[in-house]
Amino acid sequence: MDFTKIIQVPDEDGNPVDVTENFHATLTDGVAEIFQVDSDNNHTSVVLQPWKTQDDGSRADWTDLNEVVAWYQAQA
Repeated sequence: MDFTKIIQVPDEDGNPVDVTENFHATLTDGVAEIFQVDSDNNHTSVVLQPWKTQDDGSRADWTDLNEVVAWYQAQA
């Protein structure tokens, strides 16, 4: 599943600016993987996450790919 995420990065003066990055997510055998996608459509793995962390710190299985994408987009 392709998706985008807005990331704040510093400009040349050190001020934060928003940059939209492209990503691709997979969920295979319960393991989520997030890839950053560049302008040439190259996929670079940035996260391999075998479980989702619950609010109480425990682990749970991913429900579906939409949940994986929502989790990654919520990360700072």
